[in-house]
Amino acid sequence: MPVASVANAADHDDTDTRTRADGPAATRYPRQVTDLTGRVVTLDHAPQRIFLDDPRHLLTLAALLPDPVARLSGWHGSLADFDPEAQARFTHAFPALAQLPVLAGGDPLPSAEALLTLAPDLILVNRARYGAIRGTRLLAQLDALGIPVLFIDFQQHPLADTRPSLTLLGRALDAQPRAAALNRRLAELEAAVADCVDVAAHDTSRDQAPSVLIDIAPGLKVGCCRSNFDSGLADLVARAGGNNIAAGMTPGSENVLNPEAILARDPAVIIATAAQWPAGGSVRAGFGVAPAQTQRDLADVVNRRPGWATLSAVNQGGLHALWHGYHQSPFSALALTAIARWLHPQACAALDPDGAQQALFRDFLPIAADGTFRATYGESLPGH
Repeated sequence: MPVASVANAADHDDTDTRTRADGPAATRYPRQVTDLTGRVVTLDHAPQRIFLDDPRHLLTLAALLPDPVARLSGWHGSLADFDPEAQARFTHAFPALAQLPVLAGGDPLPSAEALLTLAPDLILVNRARYGAIRGTRLLAQLDALGIPVLFIDFQQHPLADTRPSLTLLGRALDAQPRAAALNRRLAELEAAVADCVDVAAHDTSRDQAPSVLIDIAPGLKVGCCRSNFDSGLADLVARAGGNNIAAGMTPGSENVLNPEAILARDPAVIIATAAQWPAGGSVRAGFGVAPAQTQRDLADVVNRRPGWATLSAVNQGGLHALWHGYHQSPFSALALTAIARWLHPQACAALDPDGAQQALFRDFLPIAADGTFRATYGESLPGH
């Protein structure tokens, strides 16, 4: 059983991965890493039996490791729970994924006893779960058993935390060169957005920043409208120079907006997140989804919601679908690129989210990026 110790980051001078510059790959263990909660964890060796609390983190491991499945001991549910097509493609690339053990019970994590059956030597967990876990005995039990736990974040604050999370994983998994290379590419995308957003901000022909409604998974859980207030896509909209109409409306990262308030604000841009969710009101997008399907789903949202046919965004090319998986993976910079171009079609016209995605997937992932990941309601489809 691996031995791992956990301490507070304040007790250490130079182990915080959020401030460490990328350097040459380290070759020695044990080593200390600092996760996104500030916990300093000692790893005795490069982990070979990783447990994923969030199966979507497979995209991150696949970007860093040549065969991520060979270094997994199991996962909490499976990627098919969120994206069956992505799991099918990863299984084609790594057939052993079909036999990866699944722990289905437990919220937010399976019990220490269940985890022990898989003998993990590292557990990766979303930082969003830390508040619920730290008040339980689970972390202390895992520490006593010598099973290190690292909290990472691509979801709550994707722009602030994606690159630090990749740096952390690079050190933990002995994959620093790969993590540094991906971080450089993401930084280049963010810098290009910053440049054109700055140009847009100095455009004297516009009175104010475009107003934006973030519409989280329309039709999936409520009729209308879940939104991000101070995290997730809210961070991306702010960085892209948009005025999030939900900002400051209510405390918390996500809540439901009043449909009448949306009609009264009449946002210039609406960004609806889309994925391979079940039919029945949701907007579908992602791997293998045809553009026509996403267009039909957007039309259904407009027709189903009272008053939406009169909104400026709907009538002026401002209603967009965006793959929900961007801010569940290390590729939120691609979402930022798309949002900036939607908000500032002239100043940010040179941004190429399609080309950037093809290049990143070609260079860092073993699965193709074909499908529908961004769409604008009413846009012409290929061949029409």
